[in-house]
Amino acid sequence: VVAVPIEPDTFDPHRAVAAATKEIDFNIYQGLVSYDTEGRIIPCLAESWNISEDGTVYAFRLREEVFFHNGREVTIEDVVFSLERIRDDATGYPLTWHKNIEELSIANSRVICIKLKTPYAPFLSELADAAIIPEEAVATIATKPVGTGPFRMAEWVSGKHVELVRFDEYWEEGLPYLDKVTFKIIPDPSTAILNLKADAVHVIPRLSPDVAWEVEASPNLKLLQGPMNLVQLMAINLDRKPFADKRVRKAINYAVDKELLIEGAAWGYGSKLGSNMSPVMEAYYADLSDYYQYDPAQAKALLTEAGYPNGFKATLSLPASYDLHVKTGEMVAAMLAEVGIQVNIELVEWGTWLDRIYAGRDYDMTIVGFTGKLDPHTVLSRYESSYARNFGNFSHGEYDTLIQEGLRITDVAQRQRIYRRCQEILAEEAVAVYIMDPNDLVAMREDVCGWQYYPKYVDDMRYVYFE
Repeated sequence: VVAVPIEPDTFDPHRAVAAATKEIDFNIYQGLVSYDTEGRIIPCLAESWNISEDGTVYAFRLREEVFFHNGREVTIEDVVFSLERIRDDATGYPLTWHKNIEELSIANSRVICIKLKTPYAPFLSELADAAIIPEEAVATIATKPVGTGPFRMAEWVSGKHVELVRFDEYWEEGLPYLDKVTFKIIPDPSTAILNLKADAVHVIPRLSPDVAWEVEASPNLKLLQGPMNLVQLMAINLDRKPFADKRVRKAINYAVDKELLIEGAAWGYGSKLGSNMSPVMEAYYADLSDYYQYDPAQAKALLTEAGYPNGFKATLSLPASYDLHVKTGEMVAAMLAEVGIQVNIELVEWGTWLDRIYAGRDYDMTIVGFTGKLDPHTVLSRYESSYARNFGNFSHGEYDTLIQEGLRITDVAQRQRIYRRCQEILAEEAVAVYIMDPNDLVAMREDVCGWQYYPKYVDDMRYVYFE
């Protein structure tokens, strides 16, 4: 039994946007490729692939004897259907890589060729999120998922739990070890801990740090720590006054004491950030964590220069179910009040946050976590002006040019230069307040083994077992 704080938004893998859904989806759905604990792309439903010299044609060989949860064997036509569905704008898929596909063609019963309009360096890493599904299941897939993963859904009781059972026809021999996994929805961290102590829950992924001491002090429990590859930030709506003024955004950055936030909201379990990338992505990471030192006097001076000597009023919308973001937001509000910015805190349910704030861009400021990706482009393209979910409304000519340049280049050194410069621009423009990469704390019963950390927000239950 795994405790999770959030209700899934939809089990349609081509429409889901919530990270809380994808952590469960990882056990139900699979794509042509996947990734290991180091973030390296590995074969999945495709056993192998070839890439043309010009980087525009990918030929994938489909693995044999792979079955959907409805008992039917996966065919090359299922791959075509799934990718075409993702390409359809009506599907509303939250990624944009599919717009670069020029043609899908079937070479033979086991091989599909994907031709891109232009070279696209992150293609394989983003393809890992493209679940292969059967066409006959589409009508009900949002509530009754059908994938090829190690577990199939047995029951989803809204607001209560999602129950998965072992898929006996799963293609990876000997996996999974468990017969059943129940994701129990428990929004309150203290309640989750009580359930863990009572053996009603066996694992709490992404444990709220303020209750970590209870785990460390309890017999029969253990606490694991690993990298989360997450960027916690206070997003700012640049389309609203006074946030369109860079001086105001810089003032907000100077007013926030990130080290105190890490100690106070995350109990010291976190790494300070200065832009939209975690140090987990070492090859591309630019350390800008000290770009804005805590300096309330400088914040007040910038506000005065911008025409707000007495500050202003603003609303900070916080996703109620994410305890870390709420605690961080409460501390940030107090810090901003010290420089004259009067903050009204608004707690919103997760579904409302996704609809009104993320999709509708109706907010002043909000605190959320951007989950980790496998490629720096996917991490940083969120700020490209044409990106559908650029909900901070950031627009910058050099940034857009660099993002497009990064798509066409495969040389690592050149890509490092591009994406490090992108991080610098985000810091220079004070696009958001980049706060921390929280440590990924996982609490579990002492007899639970096999937990693995990934650079993405998933709970891989394949290798978990009781000792």
